[in-house]
Formats: sequence, structure tokens, C-alpha cells
Amino acid sequence: MSTCLRTLHAGATSMVRQRLMHQKAVAAPKKAVYSELRTLTESLRDTSNASSSDEQLSNRQLFARLQPDPKTIDKLNMLQLGTEKHGRFERKKWFRYNEPHVKLPHMSFFAGAQKETSFPPESLPEVGFVGRSNVGKSTLVNKLCGSTAARVSDKPGLTQQINFFTAASDFHLVDMPGYGFAYAKEEERQAWKPLIESYIRNRKTLRRVMVLLDARHGIKVNDRDFIGLLDRMRVKYQFILTKCDLVHRIDLAKRHLLVAREAENLRNCIPRVMMVSARDDAGLNELRKELLHTCSLGQKYLADHKKKEVIALTEYEEQLKIFKDTARAKKRPGVPCGQYTTSSRPLADGAQTWEAANSKNPAFAIERELEGPKSRKREIGLFVAVAAVTWGLGSVIAFNYQRMSSTPVTAALYTARHNDEVKRVLGQQLNFTSAFPWISGDISHLKGFVEIEFDVVGDKGVTGRLVLKSRRVGNQSGEWKTVEFCIVLPDGRRIDCQQD
Repeated sequence: MSTCLRTLHAGATSMVRQRLMHQKAVAAPKKAVYSELRTLTESLRDTSNASSSDEQLSNRQLFARLQPDPKTIDKLNMLQLGTEKHGRFERKKWFRYNEPHVKLPHMSFFAGAQKETSFPPESLPEVGFVGRSNVGKSTLVNKLCGSTAARVSDKPGLTQQINFFTAASDFHLVDMPGYGFAYAKEEERQAWKPLIESYIRNRKTLRRVMVLLDARHGIKVNDRDFIGLLDRMRVKYQFILTKCDLVHRIDLAKRHLLVAREAENLRNCIPRVMMVSARDDAGLNELRKELLHTCSLGQKYLADHKKKEVIALTEYEEQLKIFKDTARAKKRPGVPCGQYTTSSRPLADGAQTWEAANSKNPAFAIERELEGPKSRKREIGLFVAVAAVTWGLGSVIAFNYQRMSSTPVTAALYTARHNDEVKRVLGQQLNFTSAFPWISGDISHLKGFVEIEFDVVGDKGVTGRLVLKSRRVGNQSGEWKTVEFCIVLPDGRRIDCQQD
């Protein structure tokens, strides 16, 4: 491109120079000729710079400039596919699409083949799953039928043979080894490709091959090589984007657009690109229906599904209409105070104020109270209040726990509970008067003495004040001598709790 532009630039410059010589011969004004030369040269330079800047854009920059299909984004929003980012003042939907569940029969392991002679007889329609290692083939097979028959692992290369799974003797799901990097020996990985190629070329009951693609990366070099192999063998195949829960919803729509465009240009590829998330179970019902139609089992398993789907879709559209009609009003410049309106349509039935909208549309009033954005000052104030209460409560708990966990306090309460006179007056159970009592006195062991007082209450409702005074016998000794240990009742009586 740049060579062509340079050639064009040189030719144009030569043409203008020849014209300049001709103008000189006829005594034309030189100023106009030089102006024409300068204008043409700058125009070509600008074109060259613009073309070179487009050539220097990276794939990431081109992907960022891509405009996704709005219909695809609406579908992703309905099926809850992809991650979604909400702004601080952006509302969240209080409803979701209650998609009717498509249940496939229970799946069990049928056969495994490491060579062509080990393939089971051709009896039932088969759908194969293939893709790069660790793209999620075995996980998807398990999720489709709600089974754990297929072994899964975080490390690529666990599936090292072609595994056949049968579903109620109606059809087979075939899990094939992945291509690309795998934790396996080189000779084993080299043997997988001829095995897969032999199965796809010679299997007559194979209805379709599902090529799994990572939604984060799309079609890579290894995928293109395998797609070329499928086209040469004239086998029908279809793309499935997996791990959609790891991609932002807008980026997922862009990735779907790129893969769909490429699928339209491939001879044996089904144009419809599926999107699934095995972790969130999103998009699996669409894939189940596609498998049943592929195996000609739609009438058996999807007899009443169409009616349920129409009802669910109608309910979703009604909720979506309410959601859009009750969009939060925004203050417009020049509108009198108290008058609000939305950016696209009136609030409800032509209402232009909060009060009119609330009276004419109760759903708007409920959403305003429950889902409306809060003030930033209110959020900060609430955060500070919660932090202060948490800090204060934590300090009290830690301070009292230090005292309650000390040996003299625990031993004093335990000993007082087993005193006969205490049981007769206060009751069988003796506890603190509050959950976190403030224990007065000094319980420092380092100073060699313990003097504490705290309120207690029995199960008879009688309260008292437990007094404990102890001294350490010797400076380094671990023995303690009780000087006073009693419970003082409200009338002044004292119950001695010292044991003989």
C-alpha cells in the first residue's frame, strides 16, 4: 500500500513539474503554480499517513472499534450470558427470563476407543464434541445431561481417547481428545489426530461435529487447521462459544459477531453460533434443543416445549416493557423545580412528575423505593456509622473477652454455681447480668493480686454482686490464696462461696 502511494506521489509531482515548466514558457504567474504543487503534495501525504495509521492498528484496537449487533446484546441480556457491569446510578432488573427447562435423558458411559478397531457398532445418531485442550468439552457433556460420567480436570489433556456416552439408547454424545497443548507424551498426542480424523471420516452415524471455541479468544490457529480438515472431509460442524461467564457481555457480542461472519464463509459450517456457560447453566437449553433437532428427536422430547417457551417469552417481554416504561426520570435543564421527565418517553401515561408517575404506575413507585440510586453522602454516612459501631463493638468484645477468659473470673463463676447456699437463694444457674459485662477491678497476674467485682443473676431472678480478692503466694509461685470470695445480695446479706 505504501509503495503504491509513493509511486503515485512521484508521478503526481512529476506531472506538476512538467506543468510548471509549461507555465514558465508561457509566462504564467509562478505563485499559482507553486501553490498547486504544494496542495497536491500535502494531500497525498495526508492520504499516506491515514492509510499507514490504519495499517498500524493492532487486533485489540480493531476489536475495540467493532460495533456489536443490538439483537445479540438483547439475547445475551435475556439469557444472562456474559458478565455485566452496573454503574452506581444504573438500575438492575428485578426480573429474569424463566426459560423452560429442556431435560435430556440420563447419560452413561458406553465405550472408549484408543484405536479405530475399538469403535462401537454404528447404531444410534452421534454428535461429536471437539476443540482445543481445556476448552471445556467434558464439562459441557456432563452439564447437558446432568451427569458426571465424563471425567473432568483443570489440566489440559485428561481425555486421551474417544469416549462414547449413550443417552437412554436414543443418541450418543462423543467426547474426543483435544488438540493443542496437553499434559501427555508427544507420541500420545501425535496419535490423537489420526484417531479423530479416522472417526470423523468413516463414521456414518455422525450427524454433526460441535467445535468448541473459548469465548475469550475466538478462532485460533489450531482451530483453523481443524476446520480446514472438516471442510476437506465435507462434514457438517457448528461452533459453540464456551466459558461465556468469563467475558464481558459487550465483548461476548463482538466475539459472536466475528465468529458468525467467519461461519458464513465456510462451506460445511452451520451458520448459527451457540453460546454457553457451564458454570452458570446459561445457554444450555438452546444447545439441548439443537442436539435433539440434529438427532431428529424434537417431536419426542420437545412436544410441549414450544408453548411453554412462548408463555415465558411473553411474560419476559411484559416485564421488560414495564422496566423500560418506568425508567428513572432525569432532571432537564430549564424545567421547573419538581418537574422531571425521562430521556426517551414520559414516565407513565403522559405523567411528568414523580407524584403522577407513582399514582399511575405502582410498579414505578416500588422500584423507586427499592432499586433507586442512593445519594453519595448517604452511602458515606452509612459506611462511617457501620464502621464506628463495628469498631466500638469489637473493642468491647475484645476488652471483656480478655477479662472473661482469665482464669480467676472463670473459676469464680464456676465455683459460685456449685455452692449450695447460692443454689438455694439465686437458683441452679448463675450467669452475668449482660452479654458483655464490664468487670471492675484489677485482674493483672503480674502484680500478684486479683480484685474483681461483677453483677450476677440466678434463674430465680435474684441478682447479686460477686466479689473475688486473691493474692499470689510468693512472687514467682503459680499458687493463689483467696482473701475474700462471696456474693453480696441487694439486702446486704453475704453468701460465702469459699470452699473448705
